[in-house]
Formats: sequence, structure tokens, C-alpha cells
Amino acid sequence: MVDWSNLPEELLPLIAARLFSVVELKRFSSICKSWQYSVSGVNKNYSFPSRPIIHFNHIAPSETILHNHVYRCDPGAFLSRAAFFRVTLSSSPTKGWMIKSDVDINSGKFRLLNPLSRFPLRHSSEGLNLLEFTVSEIREAYAVLQDAKGRITTPGFQKSVLVKVKEGEDHHHGILGIGREGHINYWDGNVLKELKEMGDHFSDIIVHKGVTYVLDSKGIVWCINSDLEISRYVASLNENITINGCWVHLRFVECCGELYAVERIPKENPRKRKWNLFQYSKTAGFKVYKMDEELGKWIEVKTLGDSAFVMATDTCFSVLAHEFYGCLPNSIYFIEDLRPKVFQLDNGNGSSSITSKSESSESSFQMFFPSFL
Repeated sequence: MVDWSNLPEELLPLIAARLFSVVELKRFSSICKSWQYSVSGVNKNYSFPSRPIIHFNHIAPSETILHNHVYRCDPGAFLSRAAFFRVTLSSSPTKGWMIKSDVDINSGKFRLLNPLSRFPLRHSSEGLNLLEFTVSEIREAYAVLQDAKGRITTPGFQKSVLVKVKEGEDHHHGILGIGREGHINYWDGNVLKELKEMGDHFSDIIVHKGVTYVLDSKGIVWCINSDLEISRYVASLNENITINGCWVHLRFVECCGELYAVERIPKENPRKRKWNLFQYSKTAGFKVYKMDEELGKWIEVKTLGDSAFVMATDTCFSVLAHEFYGCLPNSIYFIEDLRPKVFQLDNGNGSSSITSKSESSESSFQMFFPSFL
């Protein structure tokens, strides 16, 4: 058996700096005294790089006027970071479950959330024994909530990402978000402003490989640099997009290092009905497109292979189906009417389908409902 305590001390902070979560850091520091010392405050030679945090001061409400609406970020507005984890039994690490949590600012305890939304998850467990389970962070998501106790996002930040913005010679962290009406807003904790020059009807935003991308109503991808300047990146999805499509139905997804766009197909054409922001037509299916950077256009994808897309309300990402209990390959998991659902792509054979969680289909959603909770 390898004696990891004999690993050269100069390598330890290099390993620690690549850990992705607080849970992994705690596991790292529990290996032995030398590993614990390498990431403690005692060792002044090496400091563990902390995650970027924005401290929001209690200030007078900031306002930005969008047409006839006033969007406010009240003094209690709160930046919430949620994390997705893959949890496996230490004795059986090949398959696992997915949990999502944020941290209660009063107690400092992890608070379990529904993986497909930010609503609290009912559970009976008081904690997770890290000697029995292996926990790895796989994704993070940010949301600007109206207050620290609530679950409601502010109207101007329905989808949010943490970015670095240049101010003079320095760079500072801020939040870029897309509002309910498709406008892009920026908030640094004190100043809230609408980036009017970027237009409207944007549908999603993502930081992919260090670059901030936004997706508009025609499926055009734009880049936003650290000076908050926007430039066009690739061609439109307009030729491919379904006639029933609408700007709010397009989302980004990262899969195997590549960027995808997912179009939700509603059962009822939103252009033929009176638009109501809070009443969506139910989902009939999805179409998936992959960005071809060489051709500068989107290519429709008929199969995801062993991958499954997880389309949460605050972020979208992919997982390998064989790594999670009950996860269906070549599928898209989403939430509708507060119920988890899964759409299976047809592989070109015309047999696509949507399944809601029920007693008969419970196994397909097993990864979101761990047996130990």
C-alpha cells in the first residue's frame, strides 16, 4: 500500500489548488497531518485559493428602468451559490446519485435543494458520513435571490453567471444576468444597470472555457468580454429552429467540453396565443444542436450517446448516464409544473417520448432521490 504521507511537500499545495469543492478540500486535509498542514492557515508559504465571493452591502435599492417596468435589487438581495454533487458509496464508486445544495448563511449548514430547481428538498437525514460516501462537486450555479431566506430570483436576473469585469487596471467579480424580458443586466453588488446596447430577447447565458456567451432569440451566439462589450460569434439557428420556437425556449448545455443549444418545443405555438410570462405551454419535445466552430454554424444532433442533459432552472449541464442510478442515456431531464420529467431522443427512429415521475417510472429518476436521504 502506498504511504501518501511521504509525498513531497511541495506537491501538496499544487494538488490542493486543483480541488473543486470544499468537501474535497476537507477530505484532502484528513489524509494525514502533513496534508492538513499544507492547506491550513499555519503554512504561510502556500495559501489555498478561495472561491470568488461578492459581498453585497445593505444599500439603498438600485433601479434600472426597462420600458415601463422598474426592476429593483432591494437591500436584502442575495447572491446564492448552489452546487451539484455526485455521491457514491465508498465501497461501490461506479454508480451514484446527484444532490444539490447551498449553504444557510445563519447556521453555515448545507441545505439540500431539488436538483432541477432551487426549492428545498424534503429529507429525513441529518448529515452525510464522508467515511461511507464519496462526494465530488460536478457543477455550480448562481442566482440573485430577492432575499437570503427566500427562493425567488430577482426579475432582472432569471439566469445568472459570475464573471470578471475590467475596471481600470483591475478586474472585479460581478454578475451578468438575463431578465424576464430577455434584457442583459450587470450587477457588482452596488450598481445595477441594463446593458441596453446589447439589445433584448436573449434566452441564456453561460461561461464556457473562460468565455462568456449569450444566446439570442434566433439562436445567434454572442460573446461578452471583460469590458462588457458584445460581439457576434456564430451564425443563427434561425434556419433550423422550429416554427413553434420562442426566445425563452433556448438553453445552453455543456457536454464533453463542447457547447450545445437545446430548443424546447411547446405543444402550443406561442405566436398564436396571448403571451403570458407565467403560463407556459407544456413541452412536446426538444431539439438539440451542436456548435461547429469550423463551419461557424449549428448542426442538429440526433443522439447524445451515453450522455444525459440535466436542464435545471438555474443551469444546464450533461452527465454520463452509466455513472448514475436509473439515469437514461440519450435523454433530457427537466422540470415542468414542479414535476421532474425526462425526454428520450428518438435516435432517428421516431420513437421519442416524455415521461413524468410516477410509481411506474420512479426508477428513471432514481439518481435525484438518494436512498440515504
